[in-house]
Amino acid sequence: MSADNGVYILRTEGPEYRIKHLQAVENLYWDEHIGGETQDRDVWIVNAREMWKGCEVFTDMYDALNEAHRIYEEIMSDDFCPICEYGICSITIGRKF
Repeated sequence: MSADNGVYILRTEGPEYRIKHLQAVENLYWDEHIGGETQDRDVWIVNAREMWKGCEVFTDMYDALNEAHRIYEEIMSDDFCPICEYGICSITIGRKF
């Protein structure tokens, strides 16, 4: 069984960094109007705003990495289910959040 999860660092213009533990991150690329994946970065940023809403914004990459590591360690310290299938990953969208 796949957990399909990871700690994802979203980098947008600024640069700004947002970190979140997500499952099915490939939904970022889904365009509901065409019923499939798209390369349209305007769609990506709309989806990213929904997926990373409410996240703390970091402007320093090292602070963002430290936060991602903290979240990862929190997941891995879970006695019941310490799974983070894809680890810490970075996604860049060249748009303003």
